[in-house]
Amino acid sequence: MISNKADSHLESLPFLSKNLKRIDRAILQSLPPRNLSKISKAIHYSVLNGGKRIRPQLVLLMAEALKIDVKPKTVDLMAASGELIHCYSLIHDDLPSMDDDDYRRGKLSCHMKFNEATAILAGDAIQPLALEILTTIKDDKLKPEQKLKIINLFAKACGPKGMVEGQSRDLDAEGKKIKLEELDEIHNLKTGKLIQACVESICILKKDLPKEHLRAFKNFAKKFGLAFQIKDDILDVIGDEKVIGKPIKSDLKLKKASYPSIIGLGASQERAEKLCAEALAILTKLPYKTDNLIKLSKFIIFRKK
Repeated sequence: MISNKADSHLESLPFLSKNLKRIDRAILQSLPPRNLSKISKAIHYSVLNGGKRIRPQLVLLMAEALKIDVKPKTVDLMAASGELIHCYSLIHDDLPSMDDDDYRRGKLSCHMKFNEATAILAGDAIQPLALEILTTIKDDKLKPEQKLKIINLFAKACGPKGMVEGQSRDLDAEGKKIKLEELDEIHNLKTGKLIQACVESICILKKDLPKEHLRAFKNFAKKFGLAFQIKDDILDVIGDEKVIGKPIKSDLKLKKASYPSIIGLGASQERAEKLCAEALAILTKLPYKTDNLIKLSKFIIFRKK
């Protein structure tokens, strides 16, 4: 298991804060003007309300590890795109017809702040905006075929082969007893595919990246994503509402399938730590500067929100 004694201050890691400024700046520059319309106000409200920005952090840290030879702004825009896809999914997940959550990150969810129709449309607007950002990147070092692969990767991650299918299966599983393997697949689709896309998108930019290294990074991302989701399920049971920013035990209220409900809290934490340890083992064997990726991986296991 991973010791957390040396990691009690992971949330204040300087590189996370430094990256966060880059990420938020890129996101803000990509949004329509706030006062353009009711929809744009809802977009700003939902996108700029904090959050860990784990997915764009992965993009920046992968670029650092692989020493990608493109403009920093290219990486920032890729990071912004990944985060916007995530933000769109959160708006829709909170809807009454989905997870029915009234709060997100300590604030009213989009449909509670505005209305349900506005929330749906705001999410609908953010998803294509994320892909539009990728199409408008101007960088002589970014080849057209690389850009196309990255757009395709993110599109698949949020479509019927990714988070949409995962959310559908998650809703279908409510009130049912499902196997652990089925829950893993739900969250591999719902959460994991976008995380994997954030990692793999940078691999596309690495010239002559060995196939075995690509497989290793994809395997790392899959384990990272699953560990992240298990920790989310744990925090839904034992987290502090003031820290998390929304009521706990919402999964229980909706009778949603979760790792604690299937294997228990203790076993869930053990499994999350085991997956994280396996992810770290993958990184340590690769000939790249993965120190900060390792720190981020530990952070997701011992975080409080």
